[in-house]
Amino acid sequence: MDMEIELIPDEILKKESNLYIKGIKLADKVKLDYATDRHASFLVDHDGSIHNVMYFSEKDSVKKWQCDCKWYTLHDRVCSHITAVNIALKEKKIKV
Repeated sequence: MDMEIELIPDEILKKESNLYIKGIKLADKVKLDYATDRHASFLVDHDGSIHNVMYFSEKDSVKKWQCDCKWYTLHDRVCSHITAVNIALKEKKIKV
């Protein structure tokens, strides 16, 4: 199944340079968990801790991407794990 995923524009991902650098390092550690016609789940191995990044196609653009990490929960903004998934998809390291 080829689900259409709306990637986050680079200018938004690169606003937080530290998160972007971490995302680049984590991009090789992203795996697709599962995908349906409306959402996808990705697993990101961050130094042995597995974080779940979810993409919801039916939600508004701000909430399409969510992560279970503490940083995302506290800040409610793009984290390094969401950045890593977006980079991995852009660079075709993973496919949905």
